[in-house]
Amino acid sequence: MAGYNEIKGLRVKYLSADPSNAENGQVWYNSTSGNLRVQGIGIEAFSSATPLPVAKSTHHRAGTMTAGLFCAGNSPTGFTTSTEEWNGLGFSQGGAIGTALYSNTGFGTQTAGVSAAGRPTNPTSGDTAATFEYDGSTWTSANAANTAARTRQSFGILTAGAMVGGYRQATATYTNATEEYDGTNWTTVTAMPVNASSANCMGTQTAAIVTASGAPTVNTNVIAYDGTNWTSSPSMNIARIRSAAGGTGATNTAGLLIGGGPYSPTATATAEKWDGTSFSNSPASLTTARYGAGISDGSTNGIMVGGYQGTAIQSVVEEFNSSTNTITAAAWASGGNMNTARRGIFSAKNATQNAALGAMGYTGSSQGVNNAEEYDGSSWTNVSTVPSTRYFGGGFGIQTAGVVYGGYRAPSQRDTTDEWDGSSWSTGGTLPSGQSNFAADGCGILTAGLSTLGMPGPAPSTIHYDGSSWTSVPGTLNSPRTSGSSFGTQTAAIAATGNVPGSPGNTLTSESYNGTAWTATSNAIYAGYGQGSGGTQTAGFIGGTNPNGTTSQGWDGSSWFTIPSISTGRSESGGAGTQTAGIIFSGATTNPTTYTAATEEFTGETSVAGPASNITTS
Repeated sequence: MAGYNEIKGLRVKYLSADPSNAENGQVWYNSTSGNLRVQGIGIEAFSSATPLPVAKSTHHRAGTMTAGLFCAGNSPTGFTTSTEEWNGLGFSQGGAIGTALYSNTGFGTQTAGVSAAGRPTNPTSGDTAATFEYDGSTWTSANAANTAARTRQSFGILTAGAMVGGYRQATATYTNATEEYDGTNWTTVTAMPVNASSANCMGTQTAAIVTASGAPTVNTNVIAYDGTNWTSSPSMNIARIRSAAGGTGATNTAGLLIGGGPYSPTATATAEKWDGTSFSNSPASLTTARYGAGISDGSTNGIMVGGYQGTAIQSVVEEFNSSTNTITAAAWASGGNMNTARRGIFSAKNATQNAALGAMGYTGSSQGVNNAEEYDGSSWTNVSTVPSTRYFGGGFGIQTAGVVYGGYRAPSQRDTTDEWDGSSWSTGGTLPSGQSNFAADGCGILTAGLSTLGMPGPAPSTIHYDGSSWTSVPGTLNSPRTSGSSFGTQTAAIAATGNVPGSPGNTLTSESYNGTAWTATSNAIYAGYGQGSGGTQTAGFIGGTNPNGTTSQGWDGSSWFTIPSISTGRSESGGAGTQTAGIIFSGATTNPTTYTAATEEFTGETSVAGPASNITTS
């Protein structure tokens, strides 16, 4: 038998204590304990991921774990045309497909995807053979398949895909039809040896695994396809259909099945891994057992998106990881409460999660309050009060060099600016004539700040601060609005959402700033006003929605995507930090009369090396 040094090219170290910086997979002998040790252990687990913006089931899936594509399906309000793009953190809104339908199938990538077959909205129209192609933003009608059916399944890429099985309403029969797609036309090829419906598929047009398990009864059968012929393959351990499986990351030698199962009595929460030879049960289980759609990258990483668990369509998303690392999903957690609950707070927008600053705000008095508080990552401390009381103004800077400006104190809007140096307040430059504002938002640092999104108007104007005075600049918002959320710097900022009085009210509008001009970006996922936010022009976040919602969203430099929801729904709150270490605080929870002192901290997904363990023999 080969030794460790022959296999790994390394000798086992003889140490008196475990190394402090061991690498995953490193082996050593601990002479003190007398044990052979290894760093990292195989951990298989599901974790909660960012939910779908809208609950859906029986929908298309394609792509990979960092660039997934989901479209159409059944929602609580009926069949849908919506498309969601997954970036590994959350969902962005893609282009709507041309026909509302469910039980459609998909293959390809996020920028070159295919949706085919399914059941259209009109229940009398039966099933469809319609095909649509996706280019990363728009769905385009393509040549129809040869067999109209629902619950078909597929594998491959846009220029070399395949679709199998299905149920045909017109004849109330299942089919074993196999069709291949070349990017233009469908061709009927060798039929499967058995009928199949809601199958689970993994692989390419010339090397695929299909669990032909759902026609007319759910079973454990598996068959393999080589581009020409079908052959028997080792069975699954559990009879299941409509599992999370597939995507371009799954192959005929490495795949994953998550959930699914028979329609009655209930779906399964289990998972199975495929290694090219056999299926093995994972010790990990879904929190919410259901059947639905999902993708995987091999057998170590997969995701179940939405689905149906027997009583309700779900928006739940769960991610599977098999790793020597301990992976903790991104999430919001409670921080220390502020000393004064309020809404309309001014915040040092470019401060950090562990060194934040909030000042003034509204507690019921038309004059507002002037107290200020600093946060150290666990608790808030009252510091020197601001010289004047105000609420609904803007702020930027950091905890030791912050700026608060504008706002409202009865009976009028204010043009005052105050600067904080970490111990005391001083008066800064007066806002330009006609720029007295409230409900504005800012970003940047004390010596290079930016303000926009304010009143009156709402005003489209943009003004810059240099540490002593304000200057009006030519760049104006393309869509004037108030009470939006901004983040970034004076020369690289994002201004999103906000309110346009009357119709349309709260808006999804988002714009990018380069220091001189604003340019429209893709729309935000959720509309609202007065949400806490933070980050940079390429990686930002907005916590919560209005009225007093919990749904939150992130920005990656090109599109908005969903992130985990906050616990306490709120608006008119403060915010700071980064996309992976953000913070929101205070706000109105029951608009407009109930205020919160709650703080929530956001931490992005983390991956930490697993602990060392003893190697034993048996």
